[in-house]
Amino acid sequence: MAPDITHNLREYPPNPALLSFVNSQIDLWRIRASALPFRHPARAPISLCIATLRWTRSEATGYWQKEDLDQAIVEYCEALFRGLSHPLLTIIAFCDLSSSLWHRFQKFGAREDLDHIISYHRHLYSIPLEDAGIKRFNILDNFACALRSRFNIEGRLEDIEESISLFRHIITLVPPSTDEYRIITYNLADAWKRKFKQTDESEHLTEAISHYRAALASCPLDHPSRRFYLRNLAEVLMSRFERSGDLNDVKDAATLRQERLDLVDKEDPDRMWVLMELANVYHSRFRQTDDSEDLEKAISQEREALLLCPPDHKSKDKFLGNLASSLTSRFANFYRMDCLEEAISLYRAALRLCPRGHPRRQEALGGLAKAMHLRCHRTHRKEDLEESINLKRETLVLTPPGHPMRPQVLFNLSLSLQTQYEWTGDMGYIEEGIEHLYEASKLVKYGRPLSRRIHHQLAMNLSDRFKHRGADKDIAYAIEHFRTSVSLIPEGHRDGSSILANLAKGLHFIFSRTGDAEHLEESIALIARSTRHSSALTAYRKALSLLQRAVDLGPTVQTRHEYINGQNIRSIPMNAASYAIESRAYKEAIEMLEQGRALLWSGMRSLRTPLDRLRGVDKSLADEFTEISQALEAIITTTDVRDFVQTPAGTDDDDSDVKIGRKDTFARDLAEKRRLSGELDKVVLRIRAFKLPELENFWRPIPFRHLQIAAMGGPVVIINLSKYRSDILIVRSNHPVVHIPTPTNFFHRATKLANQLSETRKSYLLESKKYDRVLRQTLEELSELLGIPEHSRIWLCPTSVLASLPIHAAGPISSHSNVKRYLCDIYVCSYTPSLSALIASRSNLSGSASGPPSLLIVGQPDESLPGVDSEARGIECLFSSGSVTRIAGEAATPENVIAHLPMHPWVHFACHGMLQPGRPFETSFLLQHNTHLTLLRIAKSHLPTAELAFLAACHTAELTDDGTPDEVLHLTAAMQFSGFRSVIGTMWAMVDEDGQDLSEYFYSKMFAAGAQVASYEKSARALRHATQKLRTKGISLERWVNFVHYGA
Repeated sequence: MAPDITHNLREYPPNPALLSFVNSQIDLWRIRASALPFRHPARAPISLCIATLRWTRSEATGYWQKEDLDQAIVEYCEALFRGLSHPLLTIIAFCDLSSSLWHRFQKFGAREDLDHIISYHRHLYSIPLEDAGIKRFNILDNFACALRSRFNIEGRLEDIEESISLFRHIITLVPPSTDEYRIITYNLADAWKRKFKQTDESEHLTEAISHYRAALASCPLDHPSRRFYLRNLAEVLMSRFERSGDLNDVKDAATLRQERLDLVDKEDPDRMWVLMELANVYHSRFRQTDDSEDLEKAISQEREALLLCPPDHKSKDKFLGNLASSLTSRFANFYRMDCLEEAISLYRAALRLCPRGHPRRQEALGGLAKAMHLRCHRTHRKEDLEESINLKRETLVLTPPGHPMRPQVLFNLSLSLQTQYEWTGDMGYIEEGIEHLYEASKLVKYGRPLSRRIHHQLAMNLSDRFKHRGADKDIAYAIEHFRTSVSLIPEGHRDGSSILANLAKGLHFIFSRTGDAEHLEESIALIARSTRHSSALTAYRKALSLLQRAVDLGPTVQTRHEYINGQNIRSIPMNAASYAIESRAYKEAIEMLEQGRALLWSGMRSLRTPLDRLRGVDKSLADEFTEISQALEAIITTTDVRDFVQTPAGTDDDDSDVKIGRKDTFARDLAEKRRLSGELDKVVLRIRAFKLPELENFWRPIPFRHLQIAAMGGPVVIINLSKYRSDILIVRSNHPVVHIPTPTNFFHRATKLANQLSETRKSYLLESKKYDRVLRQTLEELSELLGIPEHSRIWLCPTSVLASLPIHAAGPISSHSNVKRYLCDIYVCSYTPSLSALIASRSNLSGSASGPPSLLIVGQPDESLPGVDSEARGIECLFSSGSVTRIAGEAATPENVIAHLPMHPWVHFACHGMLQPGRPFETSFLLQHNTHLTLLRIAKSHLPTAELAFLAACHTAELTDDGTPDEVLHLTAAMQFSGFRSVIGTMWAMVDEDGQDLSEYFYSKMFAAGAQVASYEKSARALRHATQKLRTKGISLERWVNFVHYGA
């Protein structure tokens, strides 16, 4: 009777009524058992009954009570020990004992139970169960799960293999499209995943993915467990993506995790985890593809996850670290220092949550160390580098031999040691780095992305050691590791070219030492492979195209400028041109310089492309282009908001510095810029489809035949400065390009001159004898270097550091009369940032005003500029036939000046010019109440009728010392971009009285033939006349050399 009662009880759903009944039944059967002699045969079935009742009671309470489970197991054992009269009862007792042990292990983790569970289930596996009404499926499932659990604890491969075998057998016992089939399929997938984690065999991972897919396919859309199936399938797909780089896997993982996110309510505490998992997918794909859209998605989701994470959550450091990691990647992509500073702040917050002994301390240390390493390359502060090294050393201590992250930590430390060597020249750092890299190379599995990077870095370090020691074995080993790294390059990977180039250099060096032509041939073959083009010129063109695309990814001009300044790409256009010149492809050289220089101005100028011809064909399309272009320009010229400032190395700032909820305007601007760019690309294709002759090169690199138009008013002298070779190219209208070679030491001498002049100007005040002497030496040497044939009018287009030198005043140049003459005495000299800028200055001449021009004077006198008032009055007197508007005092605000500029084709500034080193877009005119009319605000203006701007202020044509001279970021260039065809600026600080004198001489010359015929086209000659008169006053060289002319 007892077995029948307990069997029926097991079929009841657990509820309070059942619990009351079970309690009474346990008491009843205990009384009956106590009344029987110890060896009475009825005690065995009674023990079985009590055991089943206790187990049932533990289920009825809603959770597993250990006391009931323990007593149930004791009663089951006693029943089996005493011996049950019927074989079926024995089978039932064995099954229930095994199940109760399994549940106790699952709930309380009693390791000693696991061996018994496996032993009992192995016995049950060998006997028939169906006659006892027991589903073999349940027994086998518990058996397989128990083996899997023991594998998790002990790592015995035979356990997981037997578990997989059992799960495979169970699948054959249950019909498809049932819950049992789905559960077993899921368990089989999980077992394969666990086996993969131990064996690292890709076929095991493939099996796991296959069965996870099958389990998910059989799971209803509204099933509560579907979100867990989605998570696990996405996890193994990401594991395979990390091994193979197959973008289909990461795409599927993103879809799965997005579906999982859609299933989670906003109030669900798991939402923050689901967001973080989805962000990890996007960040991983970004690392493979460099698609910034994925990175921005990751950052957005990580910010939301961090906001959802409670302040005292035990895993908050993970959420801080993940967002910091993505912001570090954004810095590496766009070189925005505010992103890096925010990342450092987040990493420090995460580190505070991971004190010594915390299991995740090494992750926080590693992230902060990487961020500090990146910052040291921007700040060049040794304390940043030292903190990075100290953090990495501590991380290494926390990852002892056998730790899975040790190879990565060793590699990271070697990078900082390499930098320390480059800064100090101490070979000890290279030796230590080589030691760490050799260890890492033995620990990481061949074929992994980290393996490629380790071998490449080891090759670089060995090459450095060879330079010091000269041991041939070092360069031989370096080449061996370069070869290994090359063999591991994925198709199309961005690091491929640099790795191949380094290997080519090593092979070429061996050829130079041994004369073995085999190495030379392989070197040439590798270079061809690295470029993937049939010729070097084609490869350079591709590089310039990619450079333009990379720069255009930035949503604002400030972001783009930071990218150009942060990347080692500034010399690419000049090097490309030097190769073309060496090949006597002079036209291609000019096209390359035009394509690769002044990228910021040309990018914005393309948005202002005139479409008069198109309007006659399709006005709505032209209007659509203009509308989108204006929206894009509004974003591009936005002033970035940077609310993170640099913190000193080692600063332990408090949590208040971590702006978790800050609005990410960069992400917003980037998304909107990407959307508008996509729309504009479609419009451009539609415009090109008309095939209008005037628009044949619409939004394409400009061919030489169109660039040559820039020389219609006189030759343009392009001075190309490259470490490979430097040359002068003279572009003439309707004539071939003239090539003038320069001395072999031109590059080094010109670079030295620029540095020497810049350092002297920083160290000595205006009109310093020291600076005057250095300037004079510079001009004399420039004259010797250039050797340009004499002509009446020229435009100078210098590249690289030459853009900071006063080439127009090169000299003195010897003459038959022994009179000191400078370049500007022989020629009427103007400058142009690029040929396109000069062409734009001459475009739409019909739009110029006829008759006497109107002039706007912006004057802001103060104690240091006492002559501004008299300067303005003098100009007004000379402008008697024209209209003059003067803005000064309270009216001299940036807004008022911008409002008046469209009303006057001529403008004269007489105020302070403010230079902002490192922040060129903040360079400005200082106006009333210390307000600033900045370069960026001027560039936003669109002034199609503007003609002449005279900038009688300090620094208006001076480049900031930020390393991007070819972008020509100064106030003079901004005025030219906004529409002024001719602009006069200053290369450095100016003397107040020079402004008065020069403006008098200049405007007198401009109106010498009458105001009616005054034209901006005469401004270059008028400036030369004015500076020559200024020189007659016996002023120092630096004062008259200061003034330069830009444009038509």
